[in-house]
Amino acid sequence: MTSIYTKLTPTKRGVFGYSRLWLAPDHILLLISSQLAEDYKRFSFSDIQSIVVTELPSRLVPQVIMILAALAWMSLWFAVDIAFFKWMFAVTGAAALLWSIRDIARGQRCRCYLHTRVSKELLAPVARVKIARQFLAVVRPRIEAVQGTLSMQQLDTMETPYVPLETEPPKIASSPGYVPEVLFAIFLINAALIWAEVRFPKVPEIPGVLINSLLAEALLIVVALVRRRGRDPRVIIYVVIALSILGLGFDLVTISRQLFSWYMNVLDKTKNGDKSTTFVYLFSSAGRGAVIASSWRAVAGVAGLAASFYERRKKR
Repeated sequence: MTSIYTKLTPTKRGVFGYSRLWLAPDHILLLISSQLAEDYKRFSFSDIQSIVVTELPSRLVPQVIMILAALAWMSLWFAVDIAFFKWMFAVTGAAALLWSIRDIARGQRCRCYLHTRVSKELLAPVARVKIARQFLAVVRPRIEAVQGTLSMQQLDTMETPYVPLETEPPKIASSPGYVPEVLFAIFLINAALIWAEVRFPKVPEIPGVLINSLLAEALLIVVALVRRRGRDPRVIIYVVIALSILGLGFDLVTISRQLFSWYMNVLDKTKNGDKSTTFVYLFSSAGRGAVIASSWRAVAGVAGLAASFYERRKKR
């Protein structure tokens, strides 16, 4: 038996299920599956009042961060000598990189709602602008064939004339937050901590404080870039933050080598019966990693604070 349904959109998959739209001669069928149960919703062409498609904010900044993080993760291939870990970093990093590239290639995100007289339904499969255009190109002629179309004269009679307000509503002045300034201050603090760890290697408290401050640094970078959208018109400081991600990738390779060296040293001592304490250092004084890590943080901190002061004063 031939089915009356044809596939209308690609399948929208989620963690707990998937959804899909099907086209029939006189209606649209929305399938929502939770793996354990399936829910079907029919929308007759004669009952559809409107289909509203809204573009969502761009995710370009998180996508770029994901690509840089994936490249930094893949670069750990050079930080280890065990084949298993080499391939683990390469395969997982390549998967994250391909996922980010695919997300960018799919185009602008959107949200689509279908309105009837008694309901408002989210069409989850229509999640990209490209899919929405294809969906409307198929569905709109069928709705117009059933309901008819309005002429320009009819639209003119239905429009409500615009009556301007006597007084314009006051504009809400938005002030950018201080997350970037806090981040630049953390850069300077971490630069001093890295120098102190190399200069005073016998103080065990410095590496512990440095680990927490480096985690706070990475978290503040993500928060600053995410909160920037539509709230902060400044440009220079976010260029400095974006460039600092490259420095973090280099530091990740340096720290991974140090931790791996510390781990192998502990194994050797255990095999030889040596019970002495082995201190862990994130940056070694023998290499150039500490100099580079401390230098780029000092430059980014000073440049970021100066640019922040300049752009805030310019805005006023």
